[in-house]
Formats: sequence, C-alpha cells, structure tokens
Amino acid sequence: MLGRQDQGPQCTACGSPMKLAAIEPSDTGQDLRTYTCSHCRRVQRRLIDSAVTEAWLEPQRASRAVTYEIHGGCMIPKSAK
Repeated sequence: MLGRQDQGPQCTACGSPMKLAAIEPSDTGQDLRTYTCSHCRRVQRRLIDSAVTEAWLEPQRASRAVTYEIHGGCMIPKSAK
C-alpha cells in the first residue's frame, strides 16, 4: 500500500521515491499505475487491484459529496455543519 497518495515505490535505478503520474483503469479488475522518478526520470508501471484504487479514491470522493434537502419541491444543497 502507498504511504502517501502521491508517493509510490522506490526507483530501481537510484532508490529515490517515485511519484504517481497516472492511473489507467481497466475492466479486468486491475489498474495500470505509472510512476516517475523526479531524480533520474525513470518510469515504472505496475498493475494494482482495482479495489486498492477504489479505496484510495474514496476519501477524495467523500470530500466532494453534496447532499440536498427538498424545500418547496426544489432541491437545495445542504450546508455542511
């Protein structure tokens, strides 16, 4: 599992931490993640179970969630408390 959301494995060339550059979802139950090394510019790709990606994205989705109240037949965004 990743320590931070943008930090990935160590670079196999120089040992520096790699940054997550892209996630390519697929229908096979796995996602292709691309990592880049900011020190030596090496690129690595890894297949990760989609469930890991879903768990990783869930806190981001929850922070964007909006709930609504019905007032006079209209949907009004509910203010966060």
